[in-house]
Amino acid sequence: MSPRSSSDSPRSTRRQFLSGTAGTTLAALSTVGTAGCLGDDSPATDDFPEGVQFDTDWPTYAHDDANTAFLREGEAVSDPIVEYEADFGMPLAEPAAIGAQAYTTNDPLQIVDVAGGEVVAETLGDSWVTPAVLDGSLYTPTQTVQRPTEMLVYDADSGSEVRSIELPDSPTTAPAFSNQRRTMFVGLTDERICAVDLDSGEVRWTRDLFGAVRNPLAVNLGLVFVVTEGQRLYCLGTDGSGYWQVSLKTANPVAPVVGDERVYVAGWDRIAALEKRNGSAVWEDDRGVHERLAFDGERLYCSKGDLRALDTATGEEQWSYSPANSAPTVAGDTVYVGTDEGELVALNRGGTAPLEGRERWAVPLGDYVGHSLAATDKRVFCPVTREDGLMSLTVVADESIAGPNVSGTTAAAGGGDA
Repeated sequence: MSPRSSSDSPRSTRRQFLSGTAGTTLAALSTVGTAGCLGDDSPATDDFPEGVQFDTDWPTYAHDDANTAFLREGEAVSDPIVEYEADFGMPLAEPAAIGAQAYTTNDPLQIVDVAGGEVVAETLGDSWVTPAVLDGSLYTPTQTVQRPTEMLVYDADSGSEVRSIELPDSPTTAPAFSNQRRTMFVGLTDERICAVDLDSGEVRWTRDLFGAVRNPLAVNLGLVFVVTEGQRLYCLGTDGSGYWQVSLKTANPVAPVVGDERVYVAGWDRIAALEKRNGSAVWEDDRGVHERLAFDGERLYCSKGDLRALDTATGEEQWSYSPANSAPTVAGDTVYVGTDEGELVALNRGGTAPLEGRERWAVPLGDYVGHSLAATDKRVFCPVTREDGLMSLTVVADESIAGPNVSGTTAAAGGGDA
């Protein structure tokens, strides 16, 4: 479906925030934290967010606090082999990963050394929330009755509890961190988000929103973007200021992605690029997505039966691949995606050439691969429904770094580069 320009539909109404404890009013975004979005009105061809701090591994949902799902300097798997298949069950949800160590979305949360083939530790976790790792600490909400309003912090290597942070209500998201790593932002059960000082654990501010916050937040360069189940997108300052809000105009929205000039939103029947300064639509596409987006600055990757690479400046489709049922994950020059046949596939992400030659390799992993994947250098961490019906974790590694207990399953070669 061809994208529609912003003139095809009325712009969403923006109004002043009337609730929340920050007590600020609607304002135009200042030039602080919005580099490149004021001045030249021509759309940027590379909209990658300059403030992203995570440049290695996969320490949180969608790799970083901007939700790009792009391991920018990552080394892709070239000679794949199944390195690890877990013998425990877990939801088909994206793990976090540091090197060869995985952190599952599960309760109990497993810390797994995939190269050594062992579970290092089990801790309290949340079956719906990908944990976050920052500076050797593992952050996760829990589902326990005894500790319902705490964000638990563990040593990321051993799993031993380091501290707990008391929140105003039960957390619904893992933390997203400010670029300076002084503040974390968390969604709460009671339709609020809060900002917490990382050093002291004290709550700096909270803000009321319309609708529950279930999706991960997006944070970059002084701005926090929040999608709610009230089908709203909020743009807040990291100090709690309210800048603007718009209707998402779609059901089942996924986490927002924030670029340098635009913020990208999607749901069941809409994908849109919005101006970061005011929320007005730059372009729209009505194909929608099943799972989260991926974003490399030049292309927005969207999966719903097939994988499409859209030009971030115009929304035009540059290439597509079918079938694809998982969310895309990007590492270096490669896009990983799960297929309806239970395969993990590696695709060349560059260029606009047709499908022929774009597939680099494919590895059969079971009946289903998804919903979304994590990647570190030369490894892909895949939630999988195996042929025996167990929902678990399978890791595909480059043969050059795989641990000693590999399963031995190798790839079917694809074509050459597109």
